[in-house]
Amino acid sequence: MKKLITTLSALLFLFSIQTLSAQSADEIINTYLENIGGVEALSSVESMKSTGVAKTQGMALPIVMYQKAPGKQRMDFSFQGQTITQMAFDGETGWGMNMMTMAPEKWEQEQSNIVKSMMDFPEVFLNYADKGYQVSLEGEETIDGTECFKIKLTRNPITVDGEEEENFSYYFFDKESNVPIMQQEFVKYGPGKGMSSETFLSDYDEVEGVYYPHTITQKVNGQTAADITLEKIEVNIEIDETTFAFPEKKEGEGGNN
Repeated sequence: MKKLITTLSALLFLFSIQTLSAQSADEIINTYLENIGGVEALSSVESMKSTGVAKTQGMALPIVMYQKAPGKQRMDFSFQGQTITQMAFDGETGWGMNMMTMAPEKWEQEQSNIVKSMMDFPEVFLNYADKGYQVSLEGEETIDGTECFKIKLTRNPITVDGEEEENFSYYFFDKESNVPIMQQEFVKYGPGKGMSSETFLSDYDEVEGVYYPHTITQKVNGQTAADITLEKIEVNIEIDETTFAFPEKKEGEGGNN
């Protein structure tokens, strides 16, 4: 009997910790959403155009990113006077420019499905429970000298190489400002599968009632891949659907479709 009581007590203790962690994660997220403008302001954002500069491999490349609810995105950069679409996603199918042939190429369907599962415009934590996502407080960590709460966001499972896998990310919230200063994921497909991908966020500034990071640093396995400075963010502007669509081949043109 004593052993049974001890076991039950341990289980109740673990349950109470899990409950408190879930509540703490909810509180952190709710405070964050309020700090950056509130649920109502975020929910009103239906489109966004971001213009800036990406520094990578010793080059400074002008970039333009388009986003539109519920999950459409495109990013272009300029190189030697030519506009190159790094990636575009129309909500179902993704594509980008082949840097060798300079022709647009569609992604494999599995890659498109994975990207679709990650599209959470305008904000990943907005109504996250309604999407079936779960959050948990994983403790505290220091990121570049800043004490942070570490929150795990688990989305719905994804299929990679025919196998179902857990789909999660870590967000590190500055304990003082209560905004994320770093997001960590693990590459889910391709030759870099399993590598750690970190996105550092800073210089939050207000645009139409919502605060957005204007400086973004992307690292892979701790090595800087790009430093992005956003010079202008426009919200709720008209963006034509063709912006995201795979380009139609003109008569006489070849290439993949």
